Amino acid sequence: MTLIDASSAPVVIAYDDVASLDDAAAVDLFPAEHLGAAFSPVQDRIRDWLRRWDAVALPAFEPVRDIHPDDERRSSMQTVPGRADGAARVTASFYDPPTRQGEARVWSRNWLSAVVLPKATEAGRLHFRFGVGSRLVLDGQSETGLVSTSVHLGVVADAASASPLDAPGFHTPIARPLVAVPFREDADADASQTFEGSIDLQAGDAPAFAFVLGTDVVFREGWARIHEGSSTWVGPAGAGPTGAFEVRFTPADLLARFGD
Repeated sequence: MTLIDASSAPVVIAYDDVASLDDAAAVDLFPAEHLGAAFSPVQDRIRDWLRRWDAVALPAFEPVRDIHPDDERRSSMQTVPGRADGAARVTASFYDPPTRQGEARVWSRNWLSAVVLPKATEAGRLHFRFGVGSRLVLDGQSETGLVSTSVHLGVVADAASASPLDAPGFHTPIARPLVAVPFREDADADASQTFEGSIDLQAGDAPAFAFVLGTDVVFREGWARIHEGSSTWVGPAGAGPTGAFEVRFTPADLLARFGD
């Protein structure tokens, strides 16, 4: 049973005295070979359950923060309208004349996507996993010109009592896929990584997830561009299109019987 399938009818095991299983000798139950070939289908179903993850679709990322030099009426870093594919896209064109005096100029943008899952029907643990990555397609020549990307994650057990934006550790990136990538002719950099985690739930909890993606630029004296095709994304840990992360729910009684 998974959290996404929580509304399905529970499975009932036809056994007259389930409590007596606690007193059975371990050798009577494990290893499975002691139960004969008839246990093979049960083993297969357990393995299938352990491999099963449910996909949770993310809403389109929306811009939530935009920092640019004070002398710009509109930021030179432009965001591409979001789609529900787990990606935040950006393009930009920068120019800083050699006659300007002062520190390097800074641009920064962030995008947010948040989702609340269905309420848990019983206590247990919600496991989650996902992949994140960035690609930067750059061009330019400058005295200083660096681009970095970041990913923040906030998770809370119950959206009714806490916000994922206030979750412990939310303000520290869980990943910096690309760090200080220099503007140079025909630059094309990409990187990705995967994460797994879990959070304990009580019956009635509605867990909430918030992802924030970021792109930051430090630039001085020269010209540079961030071309189409540049983005940061969230997707499944394994194969599959971006725009979703994966979850699996384990009931507390199962955790107690078999351990973590």
